[in-house]
Amino acid sequence: MKKRTIKLRFKLIILACFRLYTGFAIYTQQVNIGKLMAEQEALVQQYEQIQTALNRLQHRSDYMDTRQYVEDTAHEKLGLVYADELVFETGGAEKQD
Repeated sequence: MKKRTIKLRFKLIILACFRLYTGFAIYTQQVNIGKLMAEQEALVQQYEQIQTALNRLQHRSDYMDTRQYVEDTAHEKLGLVYADELVFETGGAEKQD
């Protein structure tokens, strides 16, 4: 009878150790999953921001390939106008005595 109780206690101790180990393993996996999900969410947001920037640059590149862009740039930066356009100059920056 004593031998049987020792075997039973030994089995219970082994079972308790196994349950502790599996509980700890499950807990650590849950922590890792939480960290990975947070990292995934941050990466998804970063991906969306990059996609938005890429789309903006693509639209700008498409616009730069048009004749309208060339005209706008020539007008704004170089001050060029068509021959049939009227140009009004204001002398507001100079003071007259």
